[in-house]
Amino acid sequence: FETDYPDAFNWDILENVFLLCFTTELILRMYIIGPGKYFRCHGNTDLFWNMFDFGIVSSGVLNWFFSLLGTKNTWGKNATLFRIMRLLRILRVLRIIRIVRFLKQLYLLAYGFMEGAMAVFWVTILASFGLYIC
Repeated sequence: FETDYPDAFNWDILENVFLLCFTTELILRMYIIGPGKYFRCHGNTDLFWNMFDFGIVSSGVLNWFFSLLGTKNTWGKNATLFRIMRLLRILRVLRIIRIVRFLKQLYLLAYGFMEGAMAVFWVTILASFGLYIC
């Protein structure tokens, strides 16, 4: 829908609202837990998720900041880098798995989906090598 009618809805506003929600959540968690405990390596069972959330939200804030500095035409070669950053922000969906791990059936479904995606990835790599060699 977005590619057919790019002016039908301003998706940037919705994306910035979600970025504001995620940033607020991150700041509140860091304030309540404290930066020392938030990034502590020993005894912190949520260190991976904390670092993951921090990385995703930081990349979103950086993307928003750089989009304020200039348009895509002025950045030239760096436009590809910003597109890659936006694609990596799709990883925010993985935050759902953090919540899902408490629900056994939903966790198994998400885990099966991830395992299936990894299998498709390796089949793609194998097929690519097969096509490259032949």
